[in-house]
Amino acid sequence: MTDNAREEDWEYCRNILPLVSRTFALNIGQLEGDIFKTVLLGYLLFRIADTFEDTIYQDEKEKIADLEDFSAIFKGNKDLPHRLKLYESLKFRWKENSDEKDLIENGHIVLRCYFDIQDTYRRIIDPLIVETSEGMIKFQKQKLQSNKKIFQLADIKELEDYCYYVAGIVGKMLTKVFCQRESIKEKRSELENFRVHFGIALQLTNIIKDYKKDIARGWCYIPLTITEKHNIELNKIETLSQKQIQGIIKDMIPFIITYLDSALRYIKLLPLSERSIRIFCIIPFILGYRTLAKIAKMEGNKLTREEVAVIMKQSDAYAKSDSSLEEDYLKIREKYLS
Repeated sequence: MTDNAREEDWEYCRNILPLVSRTFALNIGQLEGDIFKTVLLGYLLFRIADTFEDTIYQDEKEKIADLEDFSAIFKGNKDLPHRLKLYESLKFRWKENSDEKDLIENGHIVLRCYFDIQDTYRRIIDPLIVETSEGMIKFQKQKLQSNKKIFQLADIKELEDYCYYVAGIVGKMLTKVFCQRESIKEKRSELENFRVHFGIALQLTNIIKDYKKDIARGWCYIPLTITEKHNIELNKIETLSQKQIQGIIKDMIPFIITYLDSALRYIKLLPLSERSIRIFCIIPFILGYRTLAKIAKMEGNKLTREEVAVIMKQSDAYAKSDSSLEEDYLKIREKYLS
């Protein structure tokens, strides 16, 4: 077998995407050409790092080792054979039957495709994979040093810091990739003002949606300053009162809104002619604020398939009109999120 990517390698990457992220499969599939390929591979590489961080089958010391070894693959402009050799041992570090572990076991396929795209894109992605991995290591070390069963972020500043490493950096990658297009390049400096905020907005929405699941695996991203205010004990998270749940939501939403506002500004800077890139950004933005509205109304934390189907149709229309998108967002924000 050669190191060069084959069509079946690309097929694997396209097929594994919806299995490891239904949400991002919706919007990455809207992209075209080299940008589609680059964002697909960039996302899968970030997802591999996320899996090393999130797995319940490794302790903090093992996770730190995994992330350090994964990060090393992307340092120093290594050629493909060198990267494949370094990656080999990462495949087998724990046993698990999941789509995420399948991605790790086949990470060599992603790397082969990674060398099928232009060097320009690898020069964008390489240092960002290193940065996200090292940021995750920082928080794993904090948990290890805390010696606590459930590690909790201290305050909003620490939450922002964490969200930057796991999601804001993705916004940096996307903006650098999009700015390879001449029509977007001229907006680069303005886009850079909001690129990190977009990723953080989506991550914060996921955190408020899934905080109970996170606590079950030993992490609490709802800051201590908020849980203390509402007399919340982490070992009793399953029996929170309605008032305590509403307290978390009430304190987190204004913080999330500031980032969603920036996400809207980011989208409005993208030229109307760049339809596929606009739809790529619009889909998760609408999913984010509609999910947040559902949480605020105490109507669960997941959109139905029917609601997602409607959003997909709306995204196509909003790609042609900033004012329509802004009107919908502001209406939801005023009604449910203020």
